[in-house]
Amino acid sequence: MAETVLITGGAGFIGSHLADELLAAGHRVRILDNLTEQVHGSDGQGPDYLAPEAELIAGDVRDADAVRHSLDGVDSVVHLAARVGVGQSMYELDQYVDTNERGTAVLLEALIERPVRKLVVASSMSIYGEGLYANGRGAREDVERTPAQLQQHRWDPLDEAGRPLRPLPTPETKRPQLASVYALSKYVQERMCLVTGRAYGIPTLALRFFNVYGPHQALSNPYTGVLAIFAARLINRRRPVIFEDGLQQRDFVHVRDIARACRLALERNRSEDRFDQARIELARRGLSA
Repeated sequence: MAETVLITGGAGFIGSHLADELLAAGHRVRILDNLTEQVHGSDGQGPDYLAPEAELIAGDVRDADAVRHSLDGVDSVVHLAARVGVGQSMYELDQYVDTNERGTAVLLEALIERPVRKLVVASSMSIYGEGLYANGRGAREDVERTPAQLQQHRWDPLDEAGRPLRPLPTPETKRPQLASVYALSKYVQERMCLVTGRAYGIPTLALRFFNVYGPHQALSNPYTGVLAIFAARLINRRRPVIFEDGLQQRDFVHVRDIARACRLALERNRSEDRFDQARIELARRGLSA
């Protein structure tokens, strides 16, 4: 059944692809986006790649009036609006906390007044920290590389005896390990939405995105991810800069698969039972949701 879906932050990288995905499935799309200069440049205009069928409202998720206006006639919400970037979050703390946490609170207060059928919020793999490792005695969730270890160029996580640990696939059930302001703010976003949704009867799902890549990434923005940074350097005939020993491993997910996962999450009527079908489908393709 066709719905009107609000995408906060929908003029950005992931949001624009989600708009295309939802429109192709017959839904109506409204976008609330502040068209931040770091992503969209200084002209204050929507990007050329944004589908003309999508309704764009230029406004900030921290503006309660703009949020209430954008929710008028909306059936479901995908909350993507956020400041993104681990490194930048460590020196622009106020901006990250204000946008990611207070912005989410403003949205949720509006949803309490005007509930929707479904809320999907974008969380992040950054909440897993270093991920899951194992030694001879089993899995370790509390792995942390110390500044002293890194200064010695000892890149692998170590056990108490100083021996390298073995990396394992990181499951959804791993306990959070919040090693940056960005990770902390995304975890707060996730939990705030889930707690509020449960309290007010709004079905809510949080999807922990891994590193997303694909068309529409802003190569001028240094906080869009390592593949965008590598691509920008290669386009400018410069070698990519690789830190540590170059043996790091990380999952990457194409943006169109992320958009499809969001659509499937929205369209499932009973998230606890039916969203497993979307997870299974993505797992068969070697992806994460």
